Amino acid sequence: MQKINIYSKSPEFVEFIKKIDSILSKTQHLTVDGKELDSTDQHFKDQRTRLATTRLEFEHDAAPVYPINEWVASDLIYSELKAIQDEEDIKASVAVQRWGRND
Repeated sequence: MQKINIYSKSPEFVEFIKKIDSILSKTQHLTVDGKELDSTDQHFKDQRTRLATTRLEFEHDAAPVYPINEWVASDLIYSELKAIQDEEDIKASVAVQRWGRND
């Protein structure tokens, strides 16, 4: 996993990024029956809603801003799912190399 440093001093921005990261990090890549998650699954829809309803709140402004719409939310979820799958593929490849078999 890639670590990043946030250099911004804006507390609102940092808090917003933390919220988005927290939501994405809880994305499940498989359904209960072991199939890959897709946009028709309830968890995908719930995650998309969570992302799209995450507010960017400013201390001086009473009106919250919702910078992520459902299309962007879906793209973020698909990106997360691909990253999870890539990580799983790497783990499987390492296990095959370590144990010398391809089950």
